[in-house]
Amino acid sequence: MDNLTHGLLGLALAALRRPEAPADAPLSPTDKAVLLGSVLASELPDLDTLLPAANSVDHALRAHRGLSHALAFAPVVALAATGLALLVFRRARFLPVYLSSLLALGVAHLLPDLWTGWGTRLLLPFSDQRLTLDWTMVVDPLVTLPLLVGAGWAWRRRVHWRRALLVGLACSAAYVGLRGVLQAALTSRVREAWPLAERVQVFPAWLSLTTWRYVAVLPSEYVAGTVSPDEPPREERRLPRPTPDALPAAVRAVPTVHEALAWARFPVISSAPGADGRTRVRIGDLRYHLRGEPTLAFVLELGPDLAVTEARLERGGSARELIERWRAPDSGR
Repeated sequence: MDNLTHGLLGLALAALRRPEAPADAPLSPTDKAVLLGSVLASELPDLDTLLPAANSVDHALRAHRGLSHALAFAPVVALAATGLALLVFRRARFLPVYLSSLLALGVAHLLPDLWTGWGTRLLLPFSDQRLTLDWTMVVDPLVTLPLLVGAGWAWRRRVHWRRALLVGLACSAAYVGLRGVLQAALTSRVREAWPLAERVQVFPAWLSLTTWRYVAVLPSEYVAGTVSPDEPPREERRLPRPTPDALPAAVRAVPTVHEALAWARFPVISSAPGADGRTRVRIGDLRYHLRGEPTLAFVLELGPDLAVTEARLERGGSARELIERWRAPDSGR
């Protein structure tokens, strides 16, 4: 999720702990440290975006959402957040601040990253598998808005700050839960439409509340389309599944190429020779598609020695171009 949502979730989760001070009295140092520590814990994992990487693809796939996002490393991150909070509020008690920070880290950062389509590697260093629930996009205003309203209400009506934060948290949690239920129901509908599919998955659609994207995996091809509660699954495009020889073994072994292939659950792969013995490799993923056309892809330029000379993430055009394509009459919306 985006950092605004992480921070607001952390703040709201801190309100689950009943303050030591009465409602009409100033907060105690421990109460204040709990609030600060929870917000810090919900934000600290994304400091890994500052880590160096060989190229933008390695940065997106390995440096970001690495060990700082792993369950095994969570106690350390929570301890760092607690230490920072105690530096500000020196009279605060350690244990309540640490437990609140640990809760905020797990529920306000690791869990939201898990329910997005991009996913996160929670099991590092034991496994680098990218896990995801595919409930929301990375940025979802309907997750953030209740939390933001609750925080604004808490700021203006400070006597009722805890109630305001908890109401916002409850509304946001209910929305995310509804997304999970809706995804499960739509996945069943897609399975019924494609009973011979090896696998089907349903993903959030861009700028849409009820319409979801789906991919059905047939023996030799992918079927990409959309589905919504009031409409049956609609096929939009079929694409061939990549064969084992879609890329030479030596190219697949390039670490950056390997990372991009591991990221793509429904890979759409192309390779073309360039000047001076260079090779351009494009790896897209149908879970990000607009009318069956992948909108997110990693493009890698390899030299004659297979060293990566350029790597970039393509998003299918500018924001304006994507919106125009989304609004096109044949998009079925």
